[in-house]
Amino acid sequence: MTKHYLAALATLTLLSPHSLQAMDENQEEISAFEEMFPADQPSEEDFYRQDRLLLTATGSLKPVRLAPSVATVVTKEDIEAIGATSLDEILETVPGLHVVPSGSIWFSSIWSIRGVHTSVNPQVLLLINGVPYSMNYTGNRGNNYRMPVAMISRVEVIRGPGSALHGADAYSGVINVITKDNFEIDGTEIGFRAGSFSSLDGWLQHGGQYRGWDVAMGLEWKKSDGDDDRIVDQDRLHAVGAAALSNAPGPLDTQYETVDGNLELRKEDWDLHLYGSLQETATGPGGAQAITYGNDKDIKSLLADLTYRNDHLLTDWDLSCRLYYSYLENDAYIQFFPPAYRNMLGNPISLSKDGGAELVAIYDGFSGHKLRLGAGWKNYEYEPDQYKNFGPAAAADPFGQMVHVTDSDYIFNSDANRHLFYGLIQDEWALARGWELTAGVRYDEYSDFGSTVNPRAALVWETRYDLITKLLYGRAFRAPSFSEQYVKNNPVAIGNPDLTAEEIETIELAFDYQPTVDVRLKLNLFHYEADDLIDYTGSTFPQIANNYAKQEGDGVEIELDWQLHEQLRLLSNFAYQRSENKTEDTVVHDAPEIQFYLNPHWDFTTDWSLDGQYYWIADRHREDGDPRDDIDDYDLVNLTLKRKNIDDHMDVAFSIRNLFDEDAREPSPYDSASPAGAYIPHDYPMESRAIWAEVRVRF
Repeated sequence: MTKHYLAALATLTLLSPHSLQAMDENQEEISAFEEMFPADQPSEEDFYRQDRLLLTATGSLKPVRLAPSVATVVTKEDIEAIGATSLDEILETVPGLHVVPSGSIWFSSIWSIRGVHTSVNPQVLLLINGVPYSMNYTGNRGNNYRMPVAMISRVEVIRGPGSALHGADAYSGVINVITKDNFEIDGTEIGFRAGSFSSLDGWLQHGGQYRGWDVAMGLEWKKSDGDDDRIVDQDRLHAVGAAALSNAPGPLDTQYETVDGNLELRKEDWDLHLYGSLQETATGPGGAQAITYGNDKDIKSLLADLTYRNDHLLTDWDLSCRLYYSYLENDAYIQFFPPAYRNMLGNPISLSKDGGAELVAIYDGFSGHKLRLGAGWKNYEYEPDQYKNFGPAAAADPFGQMVHVTDSDYIFNSDANRHLFYGLIQDEWALARGWELTAGVRYDEYSDFGSTVNPRAALVWETRYDLITKLLYGRAFRAPSFSEQYVKNNPVAIGNPDLTAEEIETIELAFDYQPTVDVRLKLNLFHYEADDLIDYTGSTFPQIANNYAKQEGDGVEIELDWQLHEQLRLLSNFAYQRSENKTEDTVVHDAPEIQFYLNPHWDFTTDWSLDGQYYWIADRHREDGDPRDDIDDYDLVNLTLKRKNIDDHMDVAFSIRNLFDEDAREPSPYDSASPAGAYIPHDYPMESRAIWAEVRVRF
């Protein structure tokens, strides 16, 4: 442990966000903000203070340094450099954000931001091109969802509340995935990747202009058999005295196959986005913490949005209207135990169909102000279906053939519906030269649990040409999901219709310091108070959904970007958070208190680069009552070697993940009924060493 603390302290001066470069196509946006620089500062310094633009913080493009939030922007160049193959791998590079598999929902990814998460993790809002991608049954992204990266232009991550602009679920953070347009693709690209665990990836993308239309399209395919070295030595059957019938010791079942498609059509004031995904995935430790094989979750999704934007109809007005629709279906085949022990089968099917409309008007006719007005309506529709061979519906043949459960007295959830109306106002006010105040508030009215009001305020001060100071306040909420309210006839969990919304308030003090062209430092201090967190609680099954806790957290995030040499850049970040459950007077479990990331990138000769990543995850605590020792720390090293522009149209790459084959483990859930503290007591092993090779061709 000591060596890691010393390494972290020694490199605090080497900590950074991803490289921040000017975007020529957005020069007009940047110039408008540069007018606010103090007149008595050297104007030549403005050059190196240009950086990437951020959309998610205010709804309008804004340089990251001036954004009224703490944000990270990861570009497609960053993604290629580090060799990331999934959205999860991108997010793990963001300070204060840790990706961990959930033992409660079939190994789905939890995005824990600053220690805020529950077993289902609906506290982070995922947007795809600004439109929510969420399953209303669970409130999260849908179980086992994974996103490939070939069509990603950039990922914008806001740490902290975002409900004043984005509404529900923008609770601990907002992640906006923006896909490539036709200008970025500019032709056709074909790519292929192969590696360990029989992993195969392929993609095809094309961008161009046809008869006045801008067209961008992409198709991606990913497949893996999973890592057979992720061995679990004990499971639930060991805890109940049936070890002879257990598949443990045995590997977690982590195979998957996914196909994603993207299409954008744009002409004049109109913009249409279509995103679809077909995924088939296994369920890790199974449905009951008993290692089983053959489990399967089929996920079908479609996200469509049509936007009309007109900034020339009325003077000083920018008007837009967006219609959107999402369809997410989860069809799960779950074998809870090995058949030799108990042939308990379930096939729950969840269908979420959401749609809505949003109107936005931006007025900049007032000197020093940009006023945003918004209003919208959304409909949430949920339809369940189920087959199973246990419970009263299968009393005639328990644990035999599955029966179709159509009677609402037996199905796991009833049909559900809610409507939402909302309105918001936001003002970006240039108070004085070098000072900007962003203030806003949003009102949401739900048909089933009432209303909520969420304000924000951010004061951004250009203290010097090389220093930005921010003071931020925000409040956010999360509406209870349909499963948290209404799930029934479930051996594990029962809903609670009397739940209230989760709420959180956060205050932050942030500094962005760039003393030279080659060095940039960021420091962020935060404090949050979260009320009425929802999770399933109780010492026996089924557990009941409750507003179980008040949680408070404090922390610091430090980042630095250092161009050590023309060919060598060092990116790194360090995050520390301490969160406590004030209701139970305990430290929040499972979330790392310390995260450290180091990313040197060496362009050692023309078109050749070597990229390294080092992760250190430390100080994770067990849940109160769990008799196990605290979760072991781990560190991982990745390397990616890349050769670009072979014959001006081909790139190749070779990557090693977990270079030193570290035995990294993420926590399995505490269960008081298990004598060892958990049915899988020694936690979940992460992937062992893996290699892959990639080729992409442009023409």
